[in-house]
Amino acid sequence: MLIDRALDEITKKNRVVVGFDLGKEYSQISYCRQNQSMPDTVSLVMGEEQYNIPTLLCRRNDAEGEAAWLIGREALKAAEQGQGVLVKDLLQLVKNNSSVRVGTGLASGGEVSAEYLLEIFVKKALAVLYAYIVSDDIAAVAFTMKDIDTAIMEKLRKVSSHIGQRKMEVYFLSYEDCFFQYIIHQPQEMWIHDVLLYDYRQDGMRSYLLSMNRKTNPVACFIDTAEHPQVKIPDLSDRNETAKGAFFKQLDSTLLEIVRKNCDQRVITSVFLLGDSFSKDWCRESLKYMCRGRRVFQGNNLFSKGACYGARERAFPSTLSASYVFLSEDKLRANIGMTCDRGQTEVYYPILDAGTNWYEAQHTFDVMLAKNNAITLNITPVDGRKTRVARISLEGLKVRGNKTNRVELRFYMEDANAVQIEITDKGFGEFFPSTGQVWKECLPLEAIT
Repeated sequence: MLIDRALDEITKKNRVVVGFDLGKEYSQISYCRQNQSMPDTVSLVMGEEQYNIPTLLCRRNDAEGEAAWLIGREALKAAEQGQGVLVKDLLQLVKNNSSVRVGTGLASGGEVSAEYLLEIFVKKALAVLYAYIVSDDIAAVAFTMKDIDTAIMEKLRKVSSHIGQRKMEVYFLSYEDCFFQYIIHQPQEMWIHDVLLYDYRQDGMRSYLLSMNRKTNPVACFIDTAEHPQVKIPDLSDRNETAKGAFFKQLDSTLLEIVRKNCDQRVITSVFLLGDSFSKDWCRESLKYMCRGRRVFQGNNLFSKGACYGARERAFPSTLSASYVFLSEDKLRANIGMTCDRGQTEVYYPILDAGTNWYEAQHTFDVMLAKNNAITLNITPVDGRKTRVARISLEGLKVRGNKTNRVELRFYMEDANAVQIEITDKGFGEFFPSTGQVWKECLPLEAIT
């Protein structure tokens, strides 16, 4: 018995959660164990910080005619040497449900589906991780993307079911979610007040401003985002040094104006700069301003680490999950539950929790109707407003009063605007067969927030 318990504890400690930042240009993978203080990010070269895996594939044919799939820099190199067809814009291909011609020797005549390509890329990328961990130790993977897309999410769920021998949980987090998770897992002196994040990509810059309402319980956290396409570095190869200097000076001025507006009338504790394009060589004045009374950090793997923290909070919740909740347009801003009889006492049964992404909000369970043909829901907003009650009447259902009326309740969401409720009469065995009746209700989010 003691040996079994010890082995169980060792197994739990060895369980790994993974944060997978699936990007348009490049992807990153971070991982951590249950009791690890900070996630590690997979580097393509041991001992170096080469975190970016280009989101590219190539099907290479060798001298013997055997085919092999390559990803990242290896895929780009093989394509440049004429050894195969380069597949890029993978996420767009998946969104469009497209097929791609990648060469001969395939039963499909050289064409493969974008879903198959996505599966190859995810498996090959995770294989890089297996140099650090055992694949069967993975308890959960949290995928994150700049813009959450339901079509890609559905494909990733299918792909993930084919990975590894052991069942693992799959979660999805927005970049805002990852930012929130990353910050609350840092020392509190870094987020006493608001926190700024600037993410600089090829298509421009996006800002994230995190603020908290510490008067609520749990603490309600909000993130305002904004696009800044004007902060973009074009191809400057045809310009002389004088022209380049003038351009970067103007770019620094543009960035400084954005930072000033973000900091105006606010107390900012920390600023995070993501992306290799940020450089002391050109954003000198902006950096000077940012560093006045604020801590400034630069890197490029915050989102994959944030996804990792988020996966761990889902798989192995800590006190942070109960103390802080991130609320966005994609999330429920109220707890939905019901009061049920348990013998001689009444207990609260949670159904959907505040802070849940609408695309992950679902719950199915059975209840026994004891008194009447109505379902009563308790709706408690997290902004401190009073709990209200929603009553759903099951018209046409006769309640017998002897606890032989069993119904199934299914809660789910089809978009960010409303909770869908489907109630099905399941009868009570052979004594009282199901009538087959189904009731459907729509609970608009505007009514519960």
